Amino acid sequence: MKRTNSVNIVIACCSWLAATASAAAAASLGSVSLASAAASGSIRGMDPTEILQQTLNNIRVTNGTKVPQGSGSSFVQLLIGSNNRFGLCGGTIVDSKTIVTAGHCVYDRQKNVVKPASEFYVFYGNVENMSPTYVKAKKVTIHPKYDQRQMFNDIAIIEVPALPLANGKVETMPLYNGAIGTRVPMGIYGWGTIRSHGTANDSPSSLLTQTVYTSIPEDCQVIEPSYNGANGPQICANNHYNIGVDVCQGDSGTGTTIVAENGKQYLAGLVSYGTNKLGEATCGEDGSFGIYSNVFYHQKWIEFVAGINVASGPFSEPQVSPALVPTTPTVTPTKPPTCIFFLCF
Repeated sequence: MKRTNSVNIVIACCSWLAATASAAAAASLGSVSLASAAASGSIRGMDPTEILQQTLNNIRVTNGTKVPQGSGSSFVQLLIGSNNRFGLCGGTIVDSKTIVTAGHCVYDRQKNVVKPASEFYVFYGNVENMSPTYVKAKKVTIHPKYDQRQMFNDIAIIEVPALPLANGKVETMPLYNGAIGTRVPMGIYGWGTIRSHGTANDSPSSLLTQTVYTSIPEDCQVIEPSYNGANGPQICANNHYNIGVDVCQGDSGTGTTIVAENGKQYLAGLVSYGTNKLGEATCGEDGSFGIYSNVFYHQKWIEFVAGINVASGPFSEPQVSPALVPTTPTVTPTKPPTCIFFLCF
């Protein structure tokens, strides 16, 4: 899946519809129909499923392979917003009442607060776009040390009413607790168009998947000097290993997976951002990198906040250790950064 290099997206989290924008601005975001609905006063009466369909028109995903029904049962779509403005992110089910996603998906950078749970619609149980089922979020918690400038600790928890778990339909995904080396394949996922700079006519009817590969630490240090490997808080994928493949706007927070020798799929990371050594927003080009939040690294925090035990594998004794639960009570407010697509500065 591949990011476009559009500079019209100025939110660092997801694909957005600004229904209050002018027609010209809305057109640049692919949101004319929703903006028109707002102008006519009909948007407040739109069903969340209808809004989701309109929001999907903004996504740019290429080079993906269709995920068959039953194979993406742990992934959810998050429709975020209210009234005239909605965004799209992804998430992964780790417990019947717990979704993990990217911190920047839930954070209001203008107000320096977490968005209210009432703004989150969680669509689940169907990799097809045409007939999703949704629930409203009950509670949203961001990592207390989330850094919106550096995108560190880019992870959040969404509590939902108990989902109807069923094999092949709605399933939890265990966390990967093995050591992650270099050039390890990770599955990436997203809903979106099947060609670069695609339109609504290019939108597939299903979840798409592709493969990226973890980077040699030294290579990734050109964009993140503190990066020492994929077993810390972040996982870095090098797009040189599979040029043209990447996640995209609207895929933020969606899980990435590693398939173990036992053939089982485990949750490894969450889509955070991507860039190159020049600090430019990238779209899977050679010389660019994708950054993912390491979920197992945050296992103890997830369990502490959600009050659950999160399954992990494939090893009975983890090969790596998760971080301790942080004690900082809240995110430290900072001046909102300037964001162009996934790149903030």
